[in-house]
Amino acid sequence: MNLAVAVPFGVASAVVYGTSIVVQHRVAQEHADEGEESAKGLMRLARHPIFLLAIAGDLVGFIFNIVALSAGAVVLIQPLVVLMLPVALGVSVLMGGPKPTRTSYLGCVGVLGGLGAFLALIGEPTTEHVPRPHYILMAVIAVLLIGGLLVLLASRCRRIIRGAVYGAVAGSYFGTLAVMVDAASDRVSAQGVGALFTTPRGMVPLISVVVLGAAGMALTQLSFQVGALGATLPANLAADPAMGVIFGAMLLQEHVPLSVPHLAGYLLCLAAVVAGAIALAQARARLAEPATAAC
Repeated sequence: MNLAVAVPFGVASAVVYGTSIVVQHRVAQEHADEGEESAKGLMRLARHPIFLLAIAGDLVGFIFNIVALSAGAVVLIQPLVVLMLPVALGVSVLMGGPKPTRTSYLGCVGVLGGLGAFLALIGEPTTEHVPRPHYILMAVIAVLLIGGLLVLLASRCRRIIRGAVYGAVAGSYFGTLAVMVDAASDRVSAQGVGALFTTPRGMVPLISVVVLGAAGMALTQLSFQVGALGATLPANLAADPAMGVIFGAMLLQEHVPLSVPHLAGYLLCLAAVVAGAIALAQARARLAEPATAAC
């Protein structure tokens, strides 16, 4: 484990993602069908040059995240994703948005304070291994099926509920994906790149990354079409690190302290991050969705 590499690249990944998400949301809103998600809307986005540039930014962020996860534990690196929101707020301002309000600053304090306290509580994981392929496969299938069921159940709900569910499911996919990236990078370190294509312990995580990544990106863009940003982003950024930590501990056996004081601390940190995320997302939503804020 090399935190001097893992943490800077993890932060850089969040910065790139936070910048890209502002552009993606703006383009998705411009091409949404009156706040309704649709496959046709996704196809229009896929042909938009600015949107494609933002997706290229996501690819850069993903590469940074791979480097971070190959050098550090998932339970330490994946929570850094919540830095996307303060970054997104700053990028919105640079792109002509309003100056941050007191609520925005308090949201930043909540996100950064909750993240910092969580990392302090976690400490430095010392145990890690690559699970057997069938365990990985079962976990990924379970996450995909449960997520798909939640999306189906929420499809007829109000926009704010759909946005929250789409965001949470996409976040759970990305958090699980991070665990798969860590498992795949471990195979590469042990047996070389060829192991990703010739051994089950390499192929299963690699295929899982592709499937989870595609599903997560599609759901994220659908949630942007819905437009309920104040519900979507907090749900996404709560589920993403939560799934990363859970599966990092269960599948990779990364050590996470589980005493009663630690568990209480984790809940407080999560509450602080979610509260800060809601404040920041609502601040952005007031700019991005002036005509639909009352929906």
